[in-house]
Amino acid sequence: METKHTPGPWTAYKRPEPVGYAEWEVHYGTETECVAEVVHEEGNARLIAAAPELLEVIIAMMARARKTGATLFFDSDEMRAAYAAIDKATGNDRHAVNAIVAERAK
Repeated sequence: METKHTPGPWTAYKRPEPVGYAEWEVHYGTETECVAEVVHEEGNARLIAAAPELLEVIIAMMARARKTGATLFFDSDEMRAAYAAIDKATGNDRHAVNAIVAERAK
């Protein structure tokens, strides 16, 4: 899958001293490569740090459902929510997301 974001894994780090309001940073690669600064909440920093892996897992799960023929699952609220989440994360529309899932299901 072609990504439009910095590839993971990302890691949340608490700054030794806050800079402005930012107490947390999300990094990729080495500790010096910052993806995001997060104000106050550790939970927000950890959720942001998990985003690349969550995106990959949801695409893999959808591909497996397609490959195993779980067609009832494809017409569910959960699947529509999964498509919407991938769309939001990648900036693609439903047709492009469908192509990503179909390619992964091969």
